[in-house]
Amino acid sequence: MKSQYILNSAASLLGVSLLIVTAVHITAKSADSISDEMSFAAALLFIGSCLTSHRAISKDDDRFEAIADKLFAAGLVVLTGGVLSFWF
Repeated sequence: MKSQYILNSAASLLGVSLLIVTAVHITAKSADSISDEMSFAAALLFIGSCLTSHRAISKDDDRFEAIADKLFAAGLVVLTGGVLSFWF
């Protein structure tokens, strides 16, 4: 069952996403880039991944595990885009 790994990783990356949002606002770069919006969108995807992963663990349902996996992958893509948009 990979739901436990998804839950741990998604929770960690949720913290990273929120840290990026905070860092962008502290440096006052939020008006110049979309990295904070993209990182916040990634945070929402990671929250969804955490919730569905927890549901998969508690109900032992593979359907929720597949949803959590897809939300996690989407969060990774969006977070990568947010980080890259901050650098460029």
